[in-house]
Amino acid sequence: MTADTRPVHSGSYRPGRRTLLLFLCLTLTLSALLSAAVLPTQAEDAPASTDVGVVLLLNLENNLVLYEKEADTPVYPSSSVKIMMGLLACRGLYDRLNETVTVSSAMVAGVTGRSLHLADGEILTVRDLLYAAICGGYNDAAAVVACLTSGSVAAFVEDMNEEAERLGALHTRYTNPTGLHDPAMATTARDLAIIAREAYGNELYMLISSSRTYTIPATNVSESRLFSNRNSLISDSSQNYYNGYCAGMNAGMTDEGGWCVVTVCERNGASNLCVILRGLDVASGELIPAYVQTNRLLSWANRSYGYRTVLSAGETLERQKVNMTGISKSKADIVPAEDLKIYLPADLDVEGQLEYHLILDGDGLTAPLTAGDIVGTVTVSYRGRIVGKAPLTVTEDFSQSGFLKLLRGFKGYLMGRAFWLALPIFALMLLPYLYVTGGSRGRYGLRTVRRRKKIRYMKRHL
Repeated sequence: MTADTRPVHSGSYRPGRRTLLLFLCLTLTLSALLSAAVLPTQAEDAPASTDVGVVLLLNLENNLVLYEKEADTPVYPSSSVKIMMGLLACRGLYDRLNETVTVSSAMVAGVTGRSLHLADGEILTVRDLLYAAICGGYNDAAAVVACLTSGSVAAFVEDMNEEAERLGALHTRYTNPTGLHDPAMATTARDLAIIAREAYGNELYMLISSSRTYTIPATNVSESRLFSNRNSLISDSSQNYYNGYCAGMNAGMTDEGGWCVVTVCERNGASNLCVILRGLDVASGELIPAYVQTNRLLSWANRSYGYRTVLSAGETLERQKVNMTGISKSKADIVPAEDLKIYLPADLDVEGQLEYHLILDGDGLTAPLTAGDIVGTVTVSYRGRIVGKAPLTVTEDFSQSGFLKLLRGFKGYLMGRAFWLALPIFALMLLPYLYVTGGSRGRYGLRTVRRRKKIRYMKRHL
């Protein structure tokens, strides 16, 4: 074979194969991208743990339960008692923060456990004591704010139980404001979620419970004291537990109740409340399962749930007849007045797994109507619970028929109370009138007519 007839490329290599390979790679890449864009995210199972006994994770915007484990099982509340304590103390003392208080031995009598070592005669501000009780989780400070709020610890505990009942936490019972173990105390994760939701709405409580550290200035008996938040999700500098998305609320443990961790995760526009009770205690230096599981659940929720647009503003949901227009075929498009976004599973079939219910105001649509008028509400249910709602409106104007308006007014008068009250009076006045006027015509007018008839008859025969 001469140089002119040899192929340019030798061996097994062929230029067409490289082009084909690149084409196939590009096709597969585009297919993967399109599949990711079109197909819904697959559901991911929630992380389970045998090291925590009771769990409830729910979205605060629509009260949707994301995960639960024995949420209605009564357990010892442990340090979670301080959520109710903090809520009532913040309500009662919010306008006394700068007031100075002298601690007495009677205020802290019988209090044990985690202590700030408040001394008899020590002078602090109400603010210092609230931060010590809520942020620091100190039992002696909790007892003092209980006395300041209700006059005594006993009276404060009574207020705690009354508030739990008012909120609907009917399986919760308190005997002290600290969480120190008492076999008579009990709560459930669902009850605690109700109480935590209420506390989440208290601005002062959330400010204090979300603070990483606090310093009590020097007092008459002590140097300044710096402490970190008892909740390591907020204050942990080692990064073992710290979660920058968490706000508040409480953490702690007792031997009998185990670890409790309660917090709110504010991320991507959602506020998720996580309650963990009866967490396993571990040796010093080991990771605390209640914190670890809290972070796992919150991360799972962020991956598996999100806000979905289930209704768009202006989307026609139904055509409804409009009354009082004088035109039998008058119909209006009923549409959402605004976009409705709901926190839902990322893989949820919005069309197939949600239920929509339209509720119109009054007896339906009645003219006059102006485009944009609110005429009702649409509710969206998931798993049998309402998870969202939006106002309904109409898209065009409808004038009212003047004749129908007049008839309707007359009908309204006939059906009104005033007409029925006046009817007996009218009847009573009508009867005498008929008697008098009708009687005169009967006694005189009729006889006169008869005479005239008789006279005319006689004249005819003359």
